[in-house]
Amino acid sequence: MDATKSFVFIEERGSDLEKARIRQILYGQTPEAEVIRRFTQLQNDDGGFPYDMRQGNLSTVDKTLVAIWWMDELGMLSSLAADKAVGYLLAVQRDDGGWDEDPSIAQYDLPPWISPGDLRTRLYLSSYAAYWLAVKGLGTHPAFQKALEFLLEHQDDTGKFRGYLHTTWIATSVFLMAGPQCSEVVERGLQAMVNKSLAEWEASQIAWALDCLGKAGLQKRHPFAEKCLTELLSRCRSDGSWSSEDGEAFAVGATIGALKVLKLYGLLKA
Repeated sequence: MDATKSFVFIEERGSDLEKARIRQILYGQTPEAEVIRRFTQLQNDDGGFPYDMRQGNLSTVDKTLVAIWWMDELGMLSSLAADKAVGYLLAVQRDDGGWDEDPSIAQYDLPPWISPGDLRTRLYLSSYAAYWLAVKGLGTHPAFQKALEFLLEHQDDTGKFRGYLHTTWIATSVFLMAGPQCSEVVERGLQAMVNKSLAEWEASQIAWALDCLGKAGLQKRHPFAEKCLTELLSRCRSDGSWSSEDGEAFAVGATIGALKVLKLYGLLKA
C-alpha cells in the first residue's frame, strides 16, 4: 500500500504531537524539542499523566498508559519521562496484582469505560499496564508476575478475557510476551478473536489489536493477523483515513494506528 494519501491526511488534520508521532513511526524523524517539551510538561510529580491530559488534573492510570503508548511511538520509551510513568504504574498496582483508578477521579466527567471499582475497567487497565511493563523489559519483575496471576483468573472457557473486547487482545499480547510457558493461554485468546466477526470491529480496533499483538511477536502468517491485515487494508477510505471507534474527531489517531501496523507487517511501500 502507498501511504502518501494517508500521511497527507494526518499532516493536514493532526496536532503537532500526532504529526510528530507519524513522522517518527514512518520515517524515524526525531520529534521537535518543543513538541516533546509541551507533552512531557503535562506529567505530574508522581510520574503519572493527568486526566484529560490537562495540566493540574489528578494522575490517572488510563492517561498514563496512553502517554506511554505515545512515548513509544515518539521513540521515547527509554526516556526519563517513560521511566517515571512506569514508576507510577508500579506504585499504584493493587495488592491482588491488578490496577484500578483512584475513586477521587470520579470528580471528572469520566468516559464510560473508566469507572473506578468496575471489573471491566480493572481488567482493561491491568492488561494494558502489564503490557507496557513487558515492553519496558520488566517481564521478570514481581509486579508483572502478579499481574499475570490476576489476569489469568479472568479468562473464560472460550479464551476470551472478561470485560471489554480490548482486554482480550491486550491480555493475549501480555501472555505472548510472558514466554512459551503461557502458550496455551495465548492460543485460547487468539482463537477467541479468530472466531469473532471483524464486521463488529471499527478499523481503529483492528489496528490496535495488531499493534499490541505484533509488538508481542504475533507473526504475519498467523490466521488472526492475516484476517486483520486483509480487513484493515479494505477499510482504508478514499481520503486515505481509517475510522475510529471514538468517532470522526479521532480519525487521525485511527489512521496513525493503521499505518503503524501496516508498516510493522511490511505492507507499506518504501
